[in-house]
Amino acid sequence: MPYGMYMSAAGAKAQSHRLEVVSHNLANVNTPGYKAQAPVLQARFAESIEESMKNPGSGEIDDVGGGVTLQSTGTEFREGPIKQTGVRTDFAIHNASDFFVVEHEDQQMLTRAGNFLFNSAGTLVNQGGDPVLDTGGRPIQIDPRLPFDVTAGGRITQSGTSFDLMLARPNGYGDLSRQGENLYMPLADFQPVAPTEREVANGALEQSAVNPTTTMMELIEASRGYEANTKMIQNQDHVMGSLISRILQS
Repeated sequence: MPYGMYMSAAGAKAQSHRLEVVSHNLANVNTPGYKAQAPVLQARFAESIEESMKNPGSGEIDDVGGGVTLQSTGTEFREGPIKQTGVRTDFAIHNASDFFVVEHEDQQMLTRAGNFLFNSAGTLVNQGGDPVLDTGGRPIQIDPRLPFDVTAGGRITQSGTSFDLMLARPNGYGDLSRQGENLYMPLADFQPVAPTEREVANGALEQSAVNPTTTMMELIEASRGYEANTKMIQNQDHVMGSLISRILQS
């Protein structure tokens, strides 16, 4: 394959991946607590330089580069806007570093989506049915036949018994592995949030951190980048075909 066609194909593949990620973000613009994913692209050296056959900076054709390569998709953990909902079991954290803790498949997972509800058995769960944990690491369980109160700081009270939502603070975002839309697996021990640092509001939800206008512009940009690379492939294929025809006719 001609070198230019190879670079154009690598560019088309990268922009196709970027289109998928940005489209996924746009589809979750109304998902509470959703954090945008970021496609990571990296320029690469020519193969001869990567194989240590030549040194970079020589000024030869290999310094043109080897196109782009795809890296693992990252997550942008910026805080989304807080919206009042009036639903008592909706919770929002006013701190980008903290997460709610739920139990998913017998493992503690972290989430920013606080749109919880009590199921028919009286267990507080998220939208996927995973139990929400209290500060003791146990599912929050009430009697569904009796009234309950929700107060500031993420506390649920019924018949003199109180449950505080567990809040976790990872040592860094690099300790989190994304699992699906809104769950994060902690790869290292996290710190429980101190009672004096609990910034939880009830009757409110953190909205998606995706900016629809900016994301739409990224989608258009990626689409045009993909089209430009595919046109370059077509042009190079046409030039190569014309060259072969001339050689055969000569």
